[in-house]
This record gives sequence, structure tokens and C-alpha cells, in this order.
Amino acid sequence: MRMTTHRTATPPRPGGDDGGAHVVGAATAGCPMASHVFEMVMEPMDVNVAQARRTTATVLKQWSLPEAPAEDARLVVSELVSNAIIHGSGDVRLRLRHDDHELRIRVTDDSTAPARRRRASAADLGGRGLHLVACLSLRWGIADGGRTTYAVIPTLTEAPPCRRTTQSSADPTC
Repeated sequence: MRMTTHRTATPPRPGGDDGGAHVVGAATAGCPMASHVFEMVMEPMDVNVAQARRTTATVLKQWSLPEAPAEDARLVVSELVSNAIIHGSGDVRLRLRHDDHELRIRVTDDSTAPARRRRASAADLGGRGLHLVACLSLRWGIADGGRTTYAVIPTLTEAPPCRRTTQSSADPTC
């Protein structure tokens, strides 16, 4: 399998600031079971959560992912990028890799404090993001000394991911 990498700047939104995001993309050609890889580097600004979600939707559509796992992936990307912007430090890197019926999502920042699931009360406005990630993912976790949070989304549509047994979630409702 041969992989070609190219760099391109994210086009600015019409009538708006591009939020300081830069895209690095890679894709394979000529092989039906080939890997697809996409990377996007963003400044830690709130506007980039929506940009990451829109860009993810576009990339997954180009990769012909079914709608259900693509929708799950957009939500996971939103949660992980939001966490990196709110709780992390430095630029945020989003990496998508699709192969072997799985989509791997990695979000990296410069903080070594790992993401942690917490139990949110009914009155809390936040604190449910990693629970959602755990429910939508086949598995999720922390890597690179706490700098990276990852999730794996199955891209086959036979069974919803929340019905699967996950390695990372002790919550039986997932």
C-alpha cells in the first residue's frame, strides 16, 4: 500500500475568519481496502470545534462512510476537540484514520494531564463528554503520556456501537 501525503491550507469560511486552522491530509489510492488518513491542526479556539466537526463530516463523506458511524464520529470529534481546547494547552491536532472497518480518532494537545471521565450531576452543564465518547466507541483511551485521547468507531452498521461490550467503559448502559 502506497500512501501519498499532501499539505494544504484550510480555505477560510466565506465572510469569516478561518480560526487559525491548518490541514495536513493524506490518502491512499488504488486499493479498495486501503487506509485513509486525515490530520488537522488547530489553534485552541472555541470556533475550531465546529470547524473540526464540519471538516470531519466532509472527509468521512469523501471516504464513503455510512451515515450512522459518521454521525457518531462527528459527535466524538466534537467532544474530544472541545476537551482539548478547554482542558489542554497549545495547538490541537485531530487525526482520523479509516481502515479495516474501523475509524480511529485521535486528538492531541500539549498537556500531559490525561482526560478523565467524571460523573456529572443533573444540574451540571458539562462533564458528560467522555461518557458519550465511551458509549459511541468500540474502545477509547489515553496515549502519549496523557497528550492524546483516542476513540475507535466501528464503521460496519450491523450493530450500534453502544450495544457492544467496550474495554474502556465500566458503565453497563453503554
